[in-house]
Amino acid sequence: MILFELLFALMLGGVVLLVFPLLVLLAGFAGIVLLWVLAPTVLLAALVLWLVFPHFAGLVVLFLVLAIGLSFLDRRYLRGPVRRWQ
Repeated sequence: MILFELLFALMLGGVVLLVFPLLVLLAGFAGIVLLWVLAPTVLLAALVLWLVFPHFAGLVVLFLVLAIGLSFLDRRYLRGPVRRWQ
């Protein structure tokens, strides 16, 4: 019986090793397509908002700088595991 379990584990490991790179490749393609679809939409929305509200350009730039700065700070201070009882 243990031989069947070992063979099943070997087959499962082989399938995972064959399928996992394919899933990573497909996720990469999906990310590229999503970026390709969403980036023009964001640029079009920014253009429309700039044309509708031209006096708020300074506020939009301020929000953009704040968003980029906060994303950099979030990446800089990565959250590690919580260590209790030291």
